[in-house]
Amino acid sequence: MIHDIFPTPLWHIEETPQQLVDELYNGAYHFKEKYSSESRSNQGGYQSPNFSWNDFHPQGKEYLDEIIIKASGKHFKIQTWWYNINGKGHWNIPHAHPDCNFALVWYLTPSDGLLILMSPFPQRKIARHGDHISIDAKKGDIIMFPSDINHYVKPNQKDTDRISISMNLQFS
Repeated sequence: MIHDIFPTPLWHIEETPQQLVDELYNGAYHFKEKYSSESRSNQGGYQSPNFSWNDFHPQGKEYLDEIIIKASGKHFKIQTWWYNINGKGHWNIPHAHPDCNFALVWYLTPSDGLLILMSPFPQRKIARHGDHISIDAKKGDIIMFPSDINHYVKPNQKDTDRISISMNLQFS
């Protein structure tokens, strides 16, 4: 008998309504004009300040309420959210999200496989994916994973911006 101990959940949610993605995409540039960039994990590019859930797009809140509960079966609270805009050559250093249960990334442009999740057990040689896994998400896809998983974003090689929204979730 084999027991899969310490499994790590990852949700990949597809097919966000295009109109909502477009509105959030346009919001990224509005926020960039209004708020200065913060320096957290970003190396170049723009990372907005943290915002409260009350400040999020109303239809986006309804959509996330529905899909997160459907995917996870749990009620949750968004602690903070922020925009990320990585231009050509910009990236994010390895980091985790402390003081929450899950990290969520909502891609407003394709991820191009640049999000890398690092194994919490890198010394294990039997891991299916080795010591990391690359996540390839399409425009509108949502990726959710445990907040203590170290992750980073490789440099954007395109001339166009890579835009996402990140969130910290607490399950109740």
